[in-house]
Amino acid sequence: ISGDTVVVGAYGDDDSGDMSGTAYLFEKPGSGWTNMNETAKLTATDSVEGSQFGYSVSVSGAVVVVGAHGDGDNGPASGSAYLFKKPAAGWDDMTETAKFTASDCAEQDYFAWSVSTSGVYIVAGARLDDDNGEGSGSAYVFTRTGSSWSQQAYLKASNAEANDQFGTSVAIAGDTVVVGALN
Repeated sequence: ISGDTVVVGAYGDDDSGDMSGTAYLFEKPGSGWTNMNETAKLTATDSVEGSQFGYSVSVSGAVVVVGAHGDGDNGPASGSAYLFKKPAAGWDDMTETAKFTASDCAEQDYFAWSVSTSGVYIVAGARLDDDNGEGSGSAYVFTRTGSSWSQQAYLKASNAEANDQFGTSVAIAGDTVVVGALN
């Protein structure tokens, strides 16, 4: 939730195959919240079976980020995050403005298992990244400069061990990032 905007992920939606996923955006009408249909349906241009697009979602102002940890651009379940920017005419059914993957993304990392956005920052957790032991996990921070986005940081726990699953949950507010480690 951000202001009067709510985003809801439906990672089991099957519009592009079983578990391909969708995200729904709702904006509070001038008359107030009421029983209503979505304002916009957000989808990935490359959505396929098993992507689980919408497993994690975040909204901050005019930016929505949707995680698809099952996406397989860099091997099965390597994961991707999708950015949506509100058009000048307002939210409408649309596909992503940009797509992110981790700089060292590998299969079964589950990048974008969790996502969060705040201002010019996006953080995405990769709970099964293996850089510090199998399933140790990591998180990635992306920043916007002008209209371009790039990876700014690669976060790992100082005491990382196998199966920690660091990146299972992430949150960002201003310049502060919090990363949860399940185990």
